Amino acid sequence: MRKNISTLTIVFLGLMVGLFTASCEKNQQVAERDLNAGALAVLHIPTDAQGRIVPNASGNVLNLSASNTYLLDSVTRVPAGYTLNIPAGTTIQTGTARTYTVTNPLDPSEVETRSIAGVLVVEKGGKLNANGTATAPVVFTAASANPSAGDFGGIILLGNAPTNKPGTQEIEGLPKAPTAGGNTYGGTVANDNSGSLKYVRIEYPGIRLFENQEINGLTLGGVGSGTTLEHIQVSWSADDSFEFFGGTVNAKWLIANSGDDDDFDFDFGYSGKIQFAVGLKDPSSTHSTSGGTSDANGIESDNDNTGANPANTPITRPVLSNFTLLGYSSAATDLRNGNRWRRSSSLKIRNSVIAGFPGGSAFESVTSSGADFSYNVLHAFTSLYPPTGDTAPSYVSNVTTSKAATGVGTAIGLGTNPFYNSSSATPYNVNSARPTSTSTTSFAGTEYSSFFTPTTYKGAIAPSSVGANWLAESWVVL
Repeated sequence: MRKNISTLTIVFLGLMVGLFTASCEKNQQVAERDLNAGALAVLHIPTDAQGRIVPNASGNVLNLSASNTYLLDSVTRVPAGYTLNIPAGTTIQTGTARTYTVTNPLDPSEVETRSIAGVLVVEKGGKLNANGTATAPVVFTAASANPSAGDFGGIILLGNAPTNKPGTQEIEGLPKAPTAGGNTYGGTVANDNSGSLKYVRIEYPGIRLFENQEINGLTLGGVGSGTTLEHIQVSWSADDSFEFFGGTVNAKWLIANSGDDDDFDFDFGYSGKIQFAVGLKDPSSTHSTSGGTSDANGIESDNDNTGANPANTPITRPVLSNFTLLGYSSAATDLRNGNRWRRSSSLKIRNSVIAGFPGGSAFESVTSSGADFSYNVLHAFTSLYPPTGDTAPSYVSNVTTSKAATGVGTAIGLGTNPFYNSSSATPYNVNSARPTSTSTTSFAGTEYSSFFTPTTYKGAIAPSSVGANWLAESWVVL
C-alpha cells in the first residue's frame, strides 16, 4: 500500500454522496457503511503501513460486505493468526499501486523497481474464506473497463504443508516481505488449513517480477489438505492459471481459461488430488516461450522446477481424474503439449480428455515408480508421446488415441466443435466440450477412494445422458 495517504475517497456507482478524509501514515482506514441505502460503495480494503489487513471484528478478523466493491491495494497481506472473510456476491478489484524496489533472487545483481497492485497474500497461519455461490460468486478482477492479462495481481496462499525443498522456501514473484517469514511456505502439517475458496473467479491476473519469478492466477505454496478449493475459475492469466508448489491440498471443479502459460503447474513435491478440471486455450491470448519455443501446456509438472535437485522427496505426483484440456488448431505453433511431465516428476492421471495440442503427453525424465497414465483419451496434431515419438511408456495403458487433423471433437468422443471459435458469439461451446456418451473409466486403488467421485465418463463434464453441464452454470464466464 501507499505509505503516505492524506485522503481516502469513497466513490459511489451512479451517485457520489460525500468525500471523507482520514490521515493514514499507519492505518488506511475506510468507511465500513454505505451512507446511501441501495447504492454500491467502492472501498479500499483497510490495511496498515505494512500492507496487513486491519480487523473489524474480534479475533483479528476482517469481514467484508457484498454491499460494497473493494479495491485491493499494492500487496495486501493476511498475516498468521488473521482471517479475511469475503461473502458471496462480493467483487474485489485492482486498487492503488505501490512502487517496490525488488532484487532478483536468481541474480542478486539485478535490482529493479516495479509498480504492483491487486496482490493478495495469505501468509502461513493466515486464512482466506471467499465463499461464493453458483449464482453469487466472489470475483477478483481488474478495475479497467478494457482489461488485459496482468491488470489484476493474483492470489497467493502460503501454508505449512510438506514440500520436497529443505526447510521453508520463499515463494516466487513477490517483493521482500515487510516482516520476516512473510513470503515463506512449507512445513510438516499435511492437513494445514489456509481457508476456503468456493465459487470464485480470478480474472486478468499475473505479474512478472523477473524471468521465472512471476505471480500466477492462484498460487499455492505448501498449502495443506485442510484447505477447501472448489469451483474456481482463473481467466486471462499472464502466467500460469494454477500453480502448486508442494503441499497436499485437494481441489474440485477448476477452470483455467485463456491463460498465457500452463493451465496447471505442479512443483516441489505436490501430492494432492484434483477432480473435474478444465483447461481452455485461446488463440487470441498470449503464450509463453522458452528459448524461442512455445512453452504453453495444459499441465506442466516438475519434481524440482530448477532441475537442480531431481531426487528430492516427496516426489511431485499429483493424483488427477476427469480433466478436460483443450488446445485449438493444427496450425498452432504457440502451444506445446497437453501434458508435460519432466525433471523427475511422477504422475497419476486417469479418466481424462487431452486434445488439440501439437504434442499429446510428453514424458521427459519421469520417475516411473508409481507413474500411471491410463483410461484417458489422448489427441495430438503432431506427436502423441513426445519426445519419444508415438511410443508409449510402460505406465501408459487403456488410452484411446487420435491424430486427426480435422473433426477432432468427433474423433475423441466430444461434440463437433470443442475448441475456441473466434467467429462465434460464444467462442467456447460448453456443450461441445462434454462427451457424447459414457465410456470405460477406472477408480481402482486406495488413492481413488473417498475424495474422488466415481464417474461413467472421461473428462471433466458429464454427457447429457448422465447429468447437467457444470461448465454452463451462471458463475462461469467464458
